[in-house]
Amino acid sequence: MAVTTRLTLETVDFSNREEVHAFLDQIMRAGMVTVRENVAKLQAMGLLDSEGNSLSDELPPDMQEGAERDFGG
Repeated sequence: MAVTTRLTLETVDFSNREEVHAFLDQIMRAGMVTVRENVAKLQAMGLLDSEGNSLSDELPPDMQEGAERDFGG
């Protein structure tokens, strides 16, 4: 099934396997765009290398031992 319009939870026919697969493919493609954008931002900030590995083992101040934590509750 060639999808010409964006499928949503309201428009996808869940009894049609081909349409469900098209819907899931659409979700995965959109998700990968977001992942790539976020990886690029973290690399630009110097937090990830070109392979996606963390360049720092340092914890943020609120996660360090002895830090006061406020979980908003």
